[in-house]
Amino acid sequence: MSEFDGFPAGGLAFLTMLGEQNKAWFDENRETYDTEVVPPAKDFVEAMGESLAAAISPDIVAQPRTNGSIAPINNDIRFNPKASPYKDHLMFRFWEGPNKKVAPTLWVRLHPEDGVGFASGVAIAAVEAWRRAVDERGEPLASELATLVAKHDAEVVGADLKRVPKPYAEDHPRADLLRHKGFQVRYVEPVPASVGSARFVDWCTARLVRLEGVHRWLVDEL
Repeated sequence: MSEFDGFPAGGLAFLTMLGEQNKAWFDENRETYDTEVVPPAKDFVEAMGESLAAAISPDIVAQPRTNGSIAPINNDIRFNPKASPYKDHLMFRFWEGPNKKVAPTLWVRLHPEDGVGFASGVAIAAVEAWRRAVDERGEPLASELATLVAKHDAEVVGADLKRVPKPYAEDHPRADLLRHKGFQVRYVEPVPASVGSARFVDWCTARLVRLEGVHRWLVDEL
């Protein structure tokens, strides 16, 4: 078992400041990042991998490294030079499938002040296959999404097309899903006191289990 015992207060405080800082500040405070952010983030991924394997699927991949299950702390500012060079949160992803870029994925986003976000989604690589699955077998997905929206105020994103694509009817029962070019359902909860303890893993797992029906549909149908 992993040795995750929570995110330390110093590391969380570091994140709340980081989003407004520059490289000079980051370099000056690098020791805090290296000791109070990176190690617990890696331990969290290992612990979540074990927990999700037991709770959802043994095939879920968890890689405790940057550009594995841990998103880089740097923002890509090539297309937005005015953005902060650093994120103010930690983003984790756990996927099921051989190709990380297009595999159904579960996300955890930890922002010390804004809350903990949870999501299930997929990059729609084959849009026609997505539409056929939604048309022919999409009722369970729509039902899961309706429950998440009603119970947890979840947001469904990715319906980027203005109209339902042909040959599907505008009044199709899953018209909104047919308009998707990407897909994610997500919701946020306040940061719990357990963020500083090993119990945070169980807390996060319980909330990702709410997304299990969506995740399983994506794995089975796409």
